[in-house]
Amino acid sequence: MSRSSFAAFVAALLRDHGPEAAEVRHELFFLSHKPFPTLRGWVAALRDARLLAKGKAGAVIRQAKPLAVLVATLDGASGWQTLARALPTLRQAGLQPVILAHPRLPDALFPADIPLMRPLGDGLRAGWRAGLAHGRWDVRAARLRLSMWQAAIGRALHGLHGVLILHNDFDMMNTACLSRGWPTVCLQHGIPTDEFFPCRADYQVVWSELCRRAFLKAAVPPERVVVDALGRGEEGGRGDGAGLAPSGPPQGIAVVSQQQAVIFGNRLPFALTGFVSELLETGLPVQVLLHPAEKGRSCYGSAPVSVPPHARLARGSAPAMVLAYCSTMALEAAALGHWVVTLDWSFDGNQLARRVAQPPLKVRTPLEVVRLFHRLGQDDAFRAEWAEQQRTWLADSFSASPGGLGRLLAMIVSSCP
Repeated sequence: MSRSSFAAFVAALLRDHGPEAAEVRHELFFLSHKPFPTLRGWVAALRDARLLAKGKAGAVIRQAKPLAVLVATLDGASGWQTLARALPTLRQAGLQPVILAHPRLPDALFPADIPLMRPLGDGLRAGWRAGLAHGRWDVRAARLRLSMWQAAIGRALHGLHGVLILHNDFDMMNTACLSRGWPTVCLQHGIPTDEFFPCRADYQVVWSELCRRAFLKAAVPPERVVVDALGRGEEGGRGDGAGLAPSGPPQGIAVVSQQQAVIFGNRLPFALTGFVSELLETGLPVQVLLHPAEKGRSCYGSAPVSVPPHARLARGSAPAMVLAYCSTMALEAAALGHWVVTLDWSFDGNQLARRVAQPPLKVRTPLEVVRLFHRLGQDDAFRAEWAEQQRTWLADSFSASPGGLGRLLAMIVSSCP
């Protein structure tokens, strides 16, 4: 399969292989951006078969009331940290929290007082026939993997009932959970890039009315979209989702690296490396913030880099100017009182995500960065004006009205048999 925008890739999958192949759109798209994608797909199938066959058994669940099964396939903000935000609401709704964790995640990641389950199964035997039922070999491998995960999830949840809480509804294990017939609730874990759509879970819990509008534009029915920021944006203690407004001139520049984000296309990595190279030549203090998925590997030459957790963005650190193309990190930095600025480049796709993660200040070139950096440092009135605009944008990005998830869960629980 050729490289293309995510939307075009999914359209080709549907046309050539039908809706069952589109169930594994996420895996196939990201494999298509790597060397030897078909071989990698089959290696992944064998790896997952081993994980599911050799993993350790989890807790035996003695169910006293409906379960809230939190499906964790990643650690960090894109995974377990998003699910953990929902724990108080789950308990208040009268649900019994249980964690269903991917076999590769360590036990120590999770609270000791919550039962921990693991998917287990005789993977290859369970999924082989389904995997061979589809034409292309890369699609067959992905469908085999999905069938293995479906069998393993079915075994883990057999005899139980409740609601599934997901941090995405498109990766392999989360997709497998959708076939169980349980009510499914997906918590927004990041800005809504094209890979979010079309949504699959029964309900989407999103950060704000701004995000809700993005999901509606992506044809998600209004009754399936619930607003609840689950505490995001409240780092400054205001309680209105606005976080901290920048309180002084920027002390240095941080560029958010997104080399791993193939969802934004093939042009972004080259644009970022060229931009950083030119920015270094200005003599300004520049640091590149690497994404966790980049695993500390830098392609920015002599530019200073930081690996997560980034000390420059820590609570209480001096305000920096954070430059990002389209990243959740911009929202997180703004909530901690840093200046955030959009790299306003016109690449195809992900327009909904860009509307959500686009702060009011924008630049296109290193020269514009230099001018903005110095003006924020020297012009008090300009700095105050844009600090207020950023505060307003951040308030719009995270709802200040809690309780949306709780009301949704109450409705789900009341309709459970």
